Amino acid sequence: MSSNLSVNRVCEYCKNQFVAKTTKTRFCSPTCNSRNNKLLIRNLKIEKSNSENQSITKSEPLAKIEAIKSKDFLTVKDASQLLNISTKTLYRLIDRKEINSFNFSARKTLIRRKDIDTYFDNNLKEIQRSIENPEIDINLDNSYTIQEAQEKYNISSGALYNLIIRFKIPKKKQGKYTLVKKNDIDSIFN
Repeated sequence: MSSNLSVNRVCEYCKNQFVAKTTKTRFCSPTCNSRNNKLLIRNLKIEKSNSENQSITKSEPLAKIEAIKSKDFLTVKDASQLLNISTKTLYRLIDRKEINSFNFSARKTLIRRKDIDTYFDNNLKEIQRSIENPEIDINLDNSYTIQEAQEKYNISSGALYNLIIRFKIPKKKQGKYTLVKKNDIDSIFN
């Protein structure tokens, strides 16, 4: 069953031009055909491996965080993963007594999940209160008048106002006096 047909084609593997005897011929030789098949199989394996790797890397952190969320007592490492902060930052918060923890030994520190939630609740309430009205806490007992601050630190009124603006210190007008909190002013000069 020979064919009198001759069609000029380009091999899909080696890109060389050849004369084909049928219209369905794709490769110039059986060698190019087998090499192309091997290439396809290799690419499929690589693609399968990449998709498996992506699914593992995406689901692994989520599974860890879900497991951590279910615990009532967390290690520092678990808590840092949950909060997405470094362990050093968490130890700093513990040292400053901002987050309660319990040291069982030099290598075992546990934090209650409830303490982490309380930390955020307290800080959010404090931030909200300071955003709403920072002048609530300013009164004559815990504040300097502008003139008192000038005399105490021997500074001109213009320089004092510049510091108040630069450090965003809240001030309150009470009668003819302008009040600023003592600890805010003291923290600048000390």
